[in-house]
Amino acid sequence: YKGVPDDIPFVEVDFIFSSICEEIGAVFGILLVILIITCFMLMIKIALKCNNKFYRLTAFGLSVLYIFQVFLTIGGGIKFIPLTGVTLPLISYGGSSIVSVMIMFFIFLSIHKINQTQIIENDTTCEDDTIIDLDQSQEQEILESEEVFDEKVETEQIKTE
Repeated sequence: YKGVPDDIPFVEVDFIFSSICEEIGAVFGILLVILIITCFMLMIKIALKCNNKFYRLTAFGLSVLYIFQVFLTIGGGIKFIPLTGVTLPLISYGGSSIVSVMIMFFIFLSIHKINQTQIIENDTTCEDDTIIDLDQSQEQEILESEEVFDEKVETEQIKTE
């Protein structure tokens, strides 16, 4: 049995999810929803790992925008909510929609990259080039021990003179 996507109005933009489920099957539609939710969860994970408040709020806002757009499209296609004409990200037909979603993904990529470089810059390195993460008290102990060492070296230099 082959589906009839011509019976669905505005199949390229508004009812693309309904058309996908009719042509490929409900299992593929469920897998598509799982893929979209996984993408949303990764966006939230990136937002939670951000140290900078601006980047964190930007990532949260864009991830909510993404999942809300998906909810409006799929919810409108299954008659759960009124159809608004919002496109399904990266699936519906429309050049400006694809460009805006790609820009949103690139912003997420940039936020993730910036966060990774900040983590690397904040870590300290050992002599064997392994990276360790120190908390505030450990850093303070190291600084105090270095100061004590410097004082001992100075007193030894004074004694030798």
